[in-house]
Amino acid sequence: MKYRHWILIASLALSSAACVIENHAPAEMASISSSQPKGQETTIDAEVQFPIGTLEVGGERGGAAYSLDVDYDKSSYEPDIRYTTADGGGRGVLTFRLEGGGKPQIRADRQQNRARLNLSTAVPVRMRLNSGVGDTRLSLTGLQVARLELEAGVGEARLSMYEPNPVVCDAVRIKSGVGQMTATGLGNLNFRDFEFEGGVGGASLEFSGQIQQDANLRIQVGIGGVSVRLPREIGVRVDAEKNFLSGLHLEGLSRRDSGYYSENYDKAKVRLSFRVATGVGGFRISWL
Repeated sequence: MKYRHWILIASLALSSAACVIENHAPAEMASISSSQPKGQETTIDAEVQFPIGTLEVGGERGGAAYSLDVDYDKSSYEPDIRYTTADGGGRGVLTFRLEGGGKPQIRADRQQNRARLNLSTAVPVRMRLNSGVGDTRLSLTGLQVARLELEAGVGEARLSMYEPNPVVCDAVRIKSGVGQMTATGLGNLNFRDFEFEGGVGGASLEFSGQIQQDANLRIQVGIGGVSVRLPREIGVRVDAEKNFLSGLHLEGLSRRDSGYYSENYDKAKVRLSFRVATGVGGFRISWL
């Protein structure tokens, strides 16, 4: 069964972490900075692969298309940073990978890799982020988020968006591995389509902010619960598939036809439609 699959993943991840942390070789830390002045770009695509350490993403309010600061263990890793333009210079393409040059290690002295990436707030950006072992922090306030894809491995992930997104976000895709996921201000992202896949660990998804349009949301729960908080003025529908070990807790929603509806669904100006597949931990909706 699927929940057994997630238990196996969690066990292997924690066992691997326990093994490598026993290696007490001193880190050989190095630093590198990179940036690119913004030219004629009207959009920016960013792809990041950061296998271990702390990854932080935020907004660049100066004249740069991006700025990037990386601290890394040069005995095990090497940054690969590339920036090009396409479509006649109208689309900037940033690729950043931390590539393993030796045996990956989690240092007992807590000296870990760290990357801080800031993307231009002047143009729409599309992000594809893949983080491995470590914490991930996305501070998206001020950014024009046209698309967001995040796959987090082992560790804590945090996302915040405290101001309305000035552009439409076509899709948000979040996949959480082993660890806690916390998101605040998701309503400000102005998305059409939202998908969350939980792994091992709980998730708190707060859709505060200005929800400007109807949207479809798919939530897949692994081991650990998913808690969703919504503004009361939003109309909500939930279609759910429930595992026998899980539970649905839908505050203020009642059964109608094949789904669950909020009391204001028929009159609400904006509606969110959830399709939920629950795992061991269950799914909860409450209100802001």
